[in-house]
Amino acid sequence: MLTVLSEGLILLVLSSLLRFPVLLSIPILFVFWLIQWLIAPYLVGRGGYEVLPSDPTYGWIVELVHRVSIASKVKPPKVFLVDMPYPNAFAYGNALSGRRIGITLPLLRILDEDELTSVLAHEVGHIKHRDVEIGMTLGLIPTALGYISTLLMNVGFFAILLAGDEIEFLFALLAIALGFVLLIVTFTLQLFVLWFNRLRESYADYNSFSVLGEGSKALATALAKIELYMQKIRLDPFTGIIVTAAPVRVEEQEPLLVVREWLQKRVSVLTDILSTHPHPARRVQMLYRLIKENWT
Repeated sequence: MLTVLSEGLILLVLSSLLRFPVLLSIPILFVFWLIQWLIAPYLVGRGGYEVLPSDPTYGWIVELVHRVSIASKVKPPKVFLVDMPYPNAFAYGNALSGRRIGITLPLLRILDEDELTSVLAHEVGHIKHRDVEIGMTLGLIPTALGYISTLLMNVGFFAILLAGDEIEFLFALLAIALGFVLLIVTFTLQLFVLWFNRLRESYADYNSFSVLGEGSKALATALAKIELYMQKIRLDPFTGIIVTAAPVRVEEQEPLLVVREWLQKRVSVLTDILSTHPHPARRVQMLYRLIKENWT
């Protein structure tokens, strides 16, 4: 609610500056939110199909998600298999489409059951903490401001070419200046959104620990296997809209050795500042620290 109110306040200020009718802008923003909320699950999960408990090949995954959800004290989400070339799992959906977990086929091929369980507990953690709704709502702010800043600067540059007097020229410069300021604000807010996303990822890792205890070590080897797989393929950032962690360079070639490398690695504060996910070394170190503090 605070995020929605802040977006409304920003809209009110910009409408006043641009002399745009506030009463007209509010329904436009509401329709924008509604459309994004309605279509997002279908855009994210396109190319996938729902797995039912009766599925002879993948029905066991539904039972696995059910067990993890009950342990996490949330309603079990629907399970979808998604056709993508890289190993990934992600939570998505809304109250209308139903909460969902998408799983790619490469992920099923490279993980054992314990590792898959730990990953699913992570994704169920996102659902438990309502990260899908929070992330989408929070991301609207820099997105909207980015569009507005680009529009203002383009209008300003175009107005300079058509300026017939000093007043019009000054108006064009003001539009460019305001657009540039909003661009800086957008970048700053985007850094905040990325930090907030990394924080939610850590909470989801914590849910894996809460459900599995010492068994959450399997999440560390799962992350290592995913990174090793990603070293061998090219991730095209222009295909699909699923948020996935950018691959990081690893020196070792065996999952357990990669985990050991991460446990000894010192990660700079600036290493993942532009990433949606914490560096896997941070995630593994947190898991092992939690296990050591609670199981020794």
